[in-house]
Amino acid sequence: MTAHEPVTLPRDLNQPPKQPEPELRGDSVTADRYTCAHYLQRELRQVWRQVWNIGGVSYQMPDPGDYLTAEIGHESVLLVRQDDGAVRGFLNVCPHRGTRITEAEEGTVERFHCPYHGWQFDRAGTVVAVPDEEDYRDSPCGKARLKEVRCEERFGLVWYNLNCDAPSLEGFLGAQITRELDSHRIGDMVRVLNITADAEANWKIITDNFNEAYHVKVLHPELIPYIAADYQDCQFDLFPGGHNRGWFPAFMPSQQYGSEVIGEPLKSMAAAWDVNSDDYEGRATWSELRLAIQRSKRDLGAERGFAHYAYRSDYQLTDYVIYNLFPNNVITVGPDGVQLLRPRPHPSDPARCYFDHWWLVNRVAGQEMTPSPAGGPDLPVQDAEHEHIAYGEKTLGTTADQDLSIARSQQAGLASEGFQGFWMPDQERRVQAFHEHLNDLMAAL
Repeated sequence: MTAHEPVTLPRDLNQPPKQPEPELRGDSVTADRYTCAHYLQRELRQVWRQVWNIGGVSYQMPDPGDYLTAEIGHESVLLVRQDDGAVRGFLNVCPHRGTRITEAEEGTVERFHCPYHGWQFDRAGTVVAVPDEEDYRDSPCGKARLKEVRCEERFGLVWYNLNCDAPSLEGFLGAQITRELDSHRIGDMVRVLNITADAEANWKIITDNFNEAYHVKVLHPELIPYIAADYQDCQFDLFPGGHNRGWFPAFMPSQQYGSEVIGEPLKSMAAAWDVNSDDYEGRATWSELRLAIQRSKRDLGAERGFAHYAYRSDYQLTDYVIYNLFPNNVITVGPDGVQLLRPRPHPSDPARCYFDHWWLVNRVAGQEMTPSPAGGPDLPVQDAEHEHIAYGEKTLGTTADQDLSIARSQQAGLASEGFQGFWMPDQERRVQAFHEHLNDLMAAL
């Protein structure tokens, strides 16, 4: 494995540093990118073969021979732990006649065996044995190989890129995003939710949704009492390469909150840290409530088992930051865990996608159960088995369910002649920036 020095941001930082605002072109957003099968196939070639994708969690594959498979579009990728501890990636296709080497999501092997004709491959992807080797004019052993893809480990995750000439992961993400994600030490966390839903919407509809917070006050009213989701209180930053970041102060209500007195769930959230929310009446005091909770978490965190608070900045003790990593990896970091909310393209149907929801949490001494994100039931603090469902069969969490419900409705609207293009306020500029970077990749020869 590649080791990186732990990163700690300045302790007294109370929000992420503001980035310079780039000039946007104002490209139109056309319906074909959501509805056209030809566009999807071009996209699979021109976008998805150029970007870094998350294949899994590093701790899933601790030993040589451990492997994971990851799928993007019609491609399946084998990620294999090598004898030297590194992870290498290969397209999951036998060079004999094109059969997938394995359909398993994960496992451990000394050698891979093609299920069709029994060709054998070592962990480095080289053919080491074939049936009837004497029948070949030129033996494939030691010569034929699985096609390799680029692979890196960072943030406790395994990443791959189908383009072997692509920039490094850090070069792709940029220094600022890399530093901030490093500071959360995701590699120390455990994934307690791992679910994939077949969704009835193009993957970009879901990405668009996570690129703006304009919908929160309408679609997610349960968040209003304890997260400031108004554009006046939040900060949105655009980065090179199509990435962006949204900062949402928490432990304070949004402006739509209809009372001068703190109610639930924030009242109980504050009391859990020995802060009496009744001492903070009226909007002018609520930013002080947030700071009081930060101070209490700083003072009490270690003795209550929250060891990770020692390397958190002040804003990381209370707030939520959403990193939208182009094109589809939405990483939401909070005080006690990280969510991955990720739509992946369907290989042939532009009106469908696969939606992955992961929840990774910090281990807290004495805590065997942890709250699920967005209103789901509590979850055991242990590695979760992967579940694959059709949307609607099981909850993905309250807010994720709400997001996917509107995605299906929007997909239907985008297929209508009534769609006239987007008409967006400035707070949705992250959506605009996403589509402009997408346009650049789709226009490239």
